Amino acid sequence: MTQAVTYKGFTIQPAPRQLVDTGQWELNVFISWAVDDEEDSRHFVKTGRYATEAEATAQCLVYGQQIVDDQVPGFSVG
Repeated sequence: MTQAVTYKGFTIQPAPRQLVDTGQWELNVFISWAVDDEEDSRHFVKTGRYATEAEATAQCLVYGQQIVDDQVPGFSVG
């Protein structure tokens, strides 16, 4: 897995997955945070295809930040 990034107190862990049938990559993101000395985590997947792992990883980070910022309808960590 690619190195995690901390953003506004949340840890965003990119985990892009390569599709067997096309060789393209899709977004998988794990977001975790601490609440009252316990850690919580959620997994998010976004459909879409990216040509390279590096491109998908970069988009995972952007997508994770958008989720933290409540900019993705239906997805939140709050």
